[in-house]
Amino acid sequence: MVMHAADAAGTYIPHFCYHKKLSIAANCRMCLVEVEKAPKPMPACATPVTQGMIVRTKSDKAIKAQKSVMEFLLINHPLDCPICDQGGECQLQDLAVGYGASASRYQEEKRVVFHKDVGPLISMEEMSRCIHCTRCVRFGQEVAGVMELGMIHRGEHSEITTMLGNTIDSELSGNMIDICPVGALTSKPFRYSARTWELSRRKSVSPHDSTGANLVVQVKAGKVMRVVPLENEDVNECWIADRDRFSYEALNSEQRLTQPMLKQGGQWQAVDWNTALAYVADGLKRVKAEFGAREIGAVGSPRGTVEELHLLARMVRGLGSENIDVRGRHADAGNLAADGRARWLGTSIASLTQLDRAFVVGSFLRKDHPLFAQRIRQAARHGAQVHSLHAVHDDWLLPLASRMTAAPSGWAAALAEVAAAVAAAKGVAAPLAAQATETAQAIAASLMSGERKAVLLGNAAAQHPQAGELLALAHWIAEQCGASVGYLGEGANSVGAQLVGAVPRDGGLSAAQMLAQPMKALLLLDVDPLFDAADAAAARAALQARGWWSR
Repeated sequence: MVMHAADAAGTYIPHFCYHKKLSIAANCRMCLVEVEKAPKPMPACATPVTQGMIVRTKSDKAIKAQKSVMEFLLINHPLDCPICDQGGECQLQDLAVGYGASASRYQEEKRVVFHKDVGPLISMEEMSRCIHCTRCVRFGQEVAGVMELGMIHRGEHSEITTMLGNTIDSELSGNMIDICPVGALTSKPFRYSARTWELSRRKSVSPHDSTGANLVVQVKAGKVMRVVPLENEDVNECWIADRDRFSYEALNSEQRLTQPMLKQGGQWQAVDWNTALAYVADGLKRVKAEFGAREIGAVGSPRGTVEELHLLARMVRGLGSENIDVRGRHADAGNLAADGRARWLGTSIASLTQLDRAFVVGSFLRKDHPLFAQRIRQAARHGAQVHSLHAVHDDWLLPLASRMTAAPSGWAAALAEVAAAVAAAKGVAAPLAAQATETAQAIAASLMSGERKAVLLGNAAAQHPQAGELLALAHWIAEQCGASVGYLGEGANSVGAQLVGAVPRDGGLSAAQMLAQPMKALLLLDVDPLFDAADAAAARAALQARGWWSR
């Protein structure tokens, strides 16, 4: 389209409804340009480029058309910029400076659109501001995978709303706030709390899953006020999940500890850092001297930074112990990569969008990895065949070519069926004896076709008691079909933790072993033993036996 050609040439054309990640709607008409020999201005976003075409984006005819569209857009737009959360970063505000008049020729009353309550995250209190670009509608359909917003009525009675007053529940819904070019959709937690020019900005990375979504954390007076995406085409494009966007509220919770505490006489007492660190250091030295380094262990979190996990591993090994692990939820302690290597995705994140075939094993894909699900959804929209092996029929909001449903104890047998179907088709020996079902044969046939293929193991597969066997079968299938194989990853730093040695080596105890037996000294870094353990009951019993757990 002319808009794409202009972008490539570095020429800016004003627009509202056009977005590089969404389909073309051509309903705002702000991008009208003059095309030679065309009788009237044409929308740049919906006009195909042809050989020899001459387009003028700054001619008198184009500018007059754009100013006329701006005049129409402002007929009903309320004059509430001083109180609008979008003020200072509003596309309509910016373009009105260049294309708007100083006064309106319309004297009629502006229309009123009643607010909608769509949940705790997105505010639709000022829908009179909406210019009907339908970006939010298209985002839901095309990126989030579910149409939660739509337009009803016609003309000046048109309005964006949910069906039957429902809430917006998509795990990517907050991105509607970012792509709204006016202040119709705003962040409910951030609402009326700060102006954009008052905020300082810091780059960060999401801790919630292995995507590593790039973030911009916005701070005022030492308090996190808002989190928005930092565009990175190779990782998160221009999207982030709602948990990345809104979880900052926990930082400001009254229940959050802000200083070290020691338990003395059965009561927690607040102390300074020097006292707390000296107490822990002295305790570790006494345990080592009395019971030996074998009785010291540390369980970290795959959400920790590389620096934190490196220092934790270095400290534990400096004390003479190999009991260091971040795989608290993993039941198969032996499923470890070789020293200096790591279990990882097996392909680039960006390549997920280009897949022709994908076989996802043991993942609540939308909830575990919302942005990976979004990329696989885009691949499916372009014809990719996606298959799943899981214990439940959860809705990924994308078309599945086939689905195998089995209890977790039957996943290895189900993968063996797919392997048997591949072996039969290729005339080779299968790794395990199994009878291929019709679904297994369909998955095998699909994986053996196409060019770009991946076998992806989710969190439930990584934490499975037979994780090593599942990985071996997935490797065999992928090797025979020419596909990549890898883990989607449970934490933001699952791979980094392995590379810095925050996993047991040379006979060290795994996290499951450390949490299940009463050790003399156990360091927990960003870990809740009950929520982050493969066997929560065993972890509770072990900690209670040492008097370390009372709730």
